[in-house]
Amino acid sequence: MVCFLGSSVSLVGAYPQWSIAAQSVFQRYDPPAPNEASVPLPNRMALLLRTSVNGSAKTPATTAKESGTTMPPSFIQSDQEEASTEVSPSQQNDETPLTEEDQSNLEEQAQSSAGETQSVSASASPSPAEDSLQQSVQSELKSNPIILDTEKRDLALAPTPSPGLPDTPIHSYYDQAGNPPTAPGLAMRQRDFQPEIGKMAYLTFDDGPYPSTTPKILAILAKETIQATFFDIGHRVELYPELLKAEYEQGNAIGNHTYSHNMATLYKGPQEFLADVKKSEEIIYQTLGIRPQIVRAPGGTVGNFTVSYFNTMDAAGYLMEDWNIDSGDTDAHLVPVNTLIQHVEQQIQGKTRVVILLHDLVGKTTTIEALPEIIDVLKKQGFSFGVLGPHVLPIVFPEGMHN
Repeated sequence: MVCFLGSSVSLVGAYPQWSIAAQSVFQRYDPPAPNEASVPLPNRMALLLRTSVNGSAKTPATTAKESGTTMPPSFIQSDQEEASTEVSPSQQNDETPLTEEDQSNLEEQAQSSAGETQSVSASASPSPAEDSLQQSVQSELKSNPIILDTEKRDLALAPTPSPGLPDTPIHSYYDQAGNPPTAPGLAMRQRDFQPEIGKMAYLTFDDGPYPSTTPKILAILAKETIQATFFDIGHRVELYPELLKAEYEQGNAIGNHTYSHNMATLYKGPQEFLADVKKSEEIIYQTLGIRPQIVRAPGGTVGNFTVSYFNTMDAAGYLMEDWNIDSGDTDAHLVPVNTLIQHVEQQIQGKTRVVILLHDLVGKTTTIEALPEIIDVLKKQGFSFGVLGPHVLPIVFPEGMHN
């Protein structure tokens, strides 16, 4: 009988995975990775956060080690600690009867171990913070289906470089790799732009929102199942915050078009321009909870911006946005529909990416009438539609970088 018991203990010591305690630890820290496709979206997002690049599930102890976080003692229990409780070969052969004091100590250790197991089990369940994160992600996805491609990308900015030396060659454009423009005195940071496939069209609407035009534009975009970028004016958002919400909730991108749109004030100097942008940003933030990092200067940067303006805006983290297709809808109070369509059709020839200037402005009825036809022209030319953001290559007029 003694020999049988000794052999049993030896087997448990040699193969800890056979013990129930060891099995519970393995199951807690190394569960089989669930099939990602079968998990509902919030849990799939949490799974991606908990899974390493090679697809294996991370244990709490591993996560703590990588993040530098100090974990509670109950979470640090590992396979090594479980192995330390196994019976050594010399202990297996020791059949000395236990004293009452030893028996009492063993009972206390067993109770302590049970308490730690309950603590680990409780800690392994989703925390309120995790639940909140999952709910937040799900809510954002419902309200803005393109958010993963734009605003939820990593917005960490590279450091601002030193201003270009007097002999710095003038390079007026960003490239797809994110290299910034260069010029004497210019200090613009490296960017991270997402790749684009095929021909891309970006519809942009300036100066809104307006009750007479914004809902009609949104209805056309919804019918065509595409999104656009709205560069809104802060004082218009103050008047019609619900229209801004409607733009955003439909999946469109929101850009900053200053608060006042008063060019006499905005172009007194870079700090005046920045202050006006920040005032508008705060209103948008109070309405939507987001801070747009893309800015369109009223009238465009050409003739208005100099190197000091570009440096000021870049240092504050903003990305300036101009255009390379002008619909001409502000050339007159009402430009004929056919003229607007022809302007766009002529200018897109030979281009593979276009940023189209349109206006969400009171009285611009022909812009609304021409919009479905403009979209149709772009589709027939093989363009897909996207929205602008801090990780989309911008169009910026080069003239201001020469001054």
